[in-house]
Amino acid sequence: MRTLCLVGRALSLAAVWAGTGCGEPFTAAPAGATSTSASSGSGGAGGNGGAGGNGGAGGFGGAGGFGGAGGFGGAVGAGGAPATSASSSTTSSSASGGGGQGGCDACGEGEFCTGSKTCLPCNERSGALSYGELTEIALEGTAPSFPRVRAEPGEDGAALRLVYVARFGSGGTGIGTATGRPWTAGAVIPSEDVGASESGPLLLPVDVRSPVRGDPPGALLFDRPHPGRDRARRLFAAATLEATNWTSLGALNVGAASYSVAVAHAARPYRYWFMNEQQEGGQRVIRLVTKLGEVGEMRSLRINLPGGCPAQGDDLAPWVTPDGRVLFFQAPYNAHGDCAQAAVLRSFYVRLGPDGLPADDRPATMLLPNLAPSIAVQTPSLSPDECSLFVASDRDGQQKIYSAMRR
Repeated sequence: MRTLCLVGRALSLAAVWAGTGCGEPFTAAPAGATSTSASSGSGGAGGNGGAGGNGGAGGFGGAGGFGGAGGFGGAVGAGGAPATSASSSTTSSSASGGGGQGGCDACGEGEFCTGSKTCLPCNERSGALSYGELTEIALEGTAPSFPRVRAEPGEDGAALRLVYVARFGSGGTGIGTATGRPWTAGAVIPSEDVGASESGPLLLPVDVRSPVRGDPPGALLFDRPHPGRDRARRLFAAATLEATNWTSLGALNVGAASYSVAVAHAARPYRYWFMNEQQEGGQRVIRLVTKLGEVGEMRSLRINLPGGCPAQGDDLAPWVTPDGRVLFFQAPYNAHGDCAQAAVLRSFYVRLGPDGLPADDRPATMLLPNLAPSIAVQTPSLSPDECSLFVASDRDGQQKIYSAMRR
């Protein structure tokens, strides 16, 4: 049994569970298996795609057990160019099978074809980000959301690893995983805790350092309810998908709840975006915030949507490009600009400055604007080569996960 380092002390798994809320084995199950969680928990992957945070006072974790000296890594400062390495360059090229779009036969892996029949790298973001038709990814579980993809070495070169959130059988909400492409049907990653309800998964690239000192690269970050009285969500890191235990990200677990983390791993120290809940004047206030490393100031993002309504809600499900320059998110939206009636979750992106905040006052740009206003488009993210957009949507009447190629 692996021993955790949490809040500056080495603890056995039993002691961690009794004193801090860490859980039981966290391992991948065979395809088609169902979760061992017995409760649906709160704010999981349902139709609104939110991980949700449930009130309650008191922080959790504190500063200990999160990184420490040398616990953060990266290649350039915030806002710089994405870091590249031998492993990432060899694996990311297959992430979306770029090339051939729009009749541009000359376009290769990692490129897309513009309307003027020009091939450009998919990580070229100076123009508008536009994506084509949605293609369904058939996965185990119901109401899947939070698709997040990384590149991994495979038997024939490069492969993709998808993590997502869904409801599995009668066990409630949990994290599933699939490989592609073509994509496998997926398998649940169960936790043996009752009411685990893990959500907000994010797999760091296989060559990117874990925020937890001593853990190998490629950690799985996620959130789940604290097992104490308040049941508020907290952020954790598992060393791998097969890890038998996990560590609280104490520097991010401030206030009443923290969940749905995004990471700019090309920054040094890493910059984070996550949902944070505070109790202010007896009121529950939820914000999307950003924080640089474990000692940086936590700052709120103020984002306007097309039509002038603010981006707000229990879970904006943030995801950022590795350099932290573009933020993808979901928010309740009303096509007529009626902020009070904003009910359908749609997906957007906004450009960020080096401070992790919107670079200007321009509103965010809607992703997949041609879909009818009544269709939900949730929890967006990009493939490692930035050629494919991944979303959850109820386009066909049931919530499913889709991909769309850049164009």
